[in-house]
Amino acid sequence: MTEFTEDLLPFLGGHVTTLSGLGSHNMTDVALKALQLSLAFLTAWSISTGIYRLYFSPIANIPGPKLAALTYWYECYYEVWLGGKFFLKLEELHQQYGPIVRINPIEVHYNDPEAIDLVLAGPGKKTDRHPSLAKKTGTPASMVTTVDHETHRQRRAAVSGFFSTASIRQLEPILTATMAKLMSRLADAADSPSPVALHHVFKACTSDVINQYAFGDCLGFMDRADFGKPYFDATDLFFGLNHVMIFFPWFAMLVQNTPNWFVKALMPNLAELVDKKSWWIDQVREIRTSPNPERVKSTIFEGILSSSLPDADKTDQRLAAEAQLVIFAGEGTTAFTLQAAVYELLANPSVLAKLRAELAEAIPDPNIAPTFSQVDGLPYFNAIVQEVVRLHPGVMNRQMRVPASHPVVYKDKIRTGREYVVPTGFLVSMSPLCLHMDPTVFENPYEFRPQRWIDNPKLARAFLGFSRGTRGCLGMNLARREMAVVLATLFRKYDVYRGQEGPTLELFDTLRARDIDANHDMIIPVPAKGSKGLRVKVRN
Repeated sequence: MTEFTEDLLPFLGGHVTTLSGLGSHNMTDVALKALQLSLAFLTAWSISTGIYRLYFSPIANIPGPKLAALTYWYECYYEVWLGGKFFLKLEELHQQYGPIVRINPIEVHYNDPEAIDLVLAGPGKKTDRHPSLAKKTGTPASMVTTVDHETHRQRRAAVSGFFSTASIRQLEPILTATMAKLMSRLADAADSPSPVALHHVFKACTSDVINQYAFGDCLGFMDRADFGKPYFDATDLFFGLNHVMIFFPWFAMLVQNTPNWFVKALMPNLAELVDKKSWWIDQVREIRTSPNPERVKSTIFEGILSSSLPDADKTDQRLAAEAQLVIFAGEGTTAFTLQAAVYELLANPSVLAKLRAELAEAIPDPNIAPTFSQVDGLPYFNAIVQEVVRLHPGVMNRQMRVPASHPVVYKDKIRTGREYVVPTGFLVSMSPLCLHMDPTVFENPYEFRPQRWIDNPKLARAFLGFSRGTRGCLGMNLARREMAVVLATLFRKYDVYRGQEGPTLELFDTLRARDIDANHDMIIPVPAKGSKGLRVKVRN
């Protein structure tokens, strides 16, 4: 080819270089110009996008830091680099800008009880989920993370019967059996000089209960000497990755699509969680193929398998994803609120004394686990549960919605008097802890004061402990009843230790700010680094 080209040179007047010369010289120029063009395009795109976000976006007029409106890296700094600290920054932003703040290029955050029904809308308005929640939980096929409003409505309807009052009554014998194990383990712990890590005990307890209720089977963490600690450590590690999975989608895809054996080899600390996910799949298949129709009826899957949902919604993978969300929602979150309740009651003996008096009247025998009917109507007890959830919500990440049918129209009556409109397709959100710690709504919000709910029942309008609207917590009644039975069982027998005889509990090296309060938002609240959680000395 070179010889042929050289033979042609005389006829072309010497104006053609050799092909080798063309490749070595011009290709470098092409690559350089392509790079320059790409950089120019990226610069132009960044500038135009920034100008749009700051000045021409439909939410450009909403107060907030310009850097947050300009880029998602503002939020990423607090969530990824600082590790789930954006919830604290949100409180600062509301103090600075008022009850409505733009917190990223597409999201507006509210901190006003009057905005709850606007943001977390009821059945009259369609609201979608943002896909980021699926990345957080790693279960894009579950009901909770379903993006489309109508698809979510159908999936929720299929399992709603599982959480009805009549169905929840089936939980009583499961709770009774689990409470017997709980009290036995605590009685055994009284013979040991070492304190009990009660948060581990509660995680085991709530996990066994929700698994038994959902599958008709469990892994028996309450029977294990370590209360299943390796599994819960793996779960905590998984939740600790949720912000990384949002801001770096490739990482989320890697985690979700990597074979189990490779995940276990790469991250041994996740091994127990990987095994548990395999167990969920096995349970789904065993239930689906069981020749006993009662086997299906005793699980969460009856409503799904007998519903009119399409076959794609009844696959093993989707059923396992549904189960995973139910389990995650029913174990760690409830356990966190239970440990917070025990801390608050032991740290406030006068409140505990009033509670024990109410329990003694309603539950004559302290050695028998109470029934739902015995604890449902206790006013002071219910006020305690409400106050604990206000201060220590089990799910603390902000509740995000995408208005799909109506814009969100909000008038700031607190500061500016202006009306702000967020059109469909953008994100609106509220945070339980942010609203619950607002001193203009809750007087001395950091104080544990159950009496406030009895003195002013209207405070319920500002309560966001179980979310609200069409996507509110489906398992709220189950969680409340489970917490009530556990706490009533515990404190019908045990008093706070003051040097007296009899069954008592005493806090051991536990500080609220370090060990109980939320220091990081990883969907679930996470205490300060180095915390050993709630520990108590048990005396019989």
